[in-house]
Amino acid sequence: MNFRKTIESLSVYLILIFILFPIRLVLVRYVSENWFISFGVMISISVLLIYLSKKGKLGWFGRAFHRQMFKIHRGKRRYFVYFQVISATIFFSASIFGIHLGDTLLQEKQILKDKLDVDTMEEFAERSKNEISPSDIPYGLYVLIYILLFRFDIFAVIMSTLNDMSEGYMLHIATVLFVEEIELIGILILTKLTIKQEQI
Repeated sequence: MNFRKTIESLSVYLILIFILFPIRLVLVRYVSENWFISFGVMISISVLLIYLSKKGKLGWFGRAFHRQMFKIHRGKRRYFVYFQVISATIFFSASIFGIHLGDTLLQEKQILKDKLDVDTMEEFAERSKNEISPSDIPYGLYVLIYILLFRFDIFAVIMSTLNDMSEGYMLHIATVLFVEEIELIGILILTKLTIKQEQI
């Protein structure tokens, strides 16, 4: 039974990805390169998805989607989901702000670039592969969280430098993921309101 529930949850997640992400790519490719332009459209699609699921118009997927959304707001799972969404939103928004702030800290960025002695993400990844072991990852995550909370100037310089090395790709990804987290918050709020209406 638990295996069946896991498969259903994973299926709903993957279907949503394969529906929403291609739509976003089409909007960016043919409508506007600004990811925020697609925000309203994606929210509208999400509202329509919730409405059709509630009305039983989407068959198995609609019923599965409704069950999964209901479960998210019930039991201990909701605390994990809420924490994950809030944490991701804060991190990606901090990354965007940090990249722009780091662009003003030119002297600090140059010091970091001189120490790294690499010009591209490919060179950085190749060096990291040889110098960083899997056991270093937990400590690296701890340091990242620490400087994000207590030394944001260092975090900003690092993110801005990595963005330069990736030719703006870091900022692009951070913006995309930030908007997607905002969309997810909107979906969670809508499903919560829908559940409350069903209980009245």
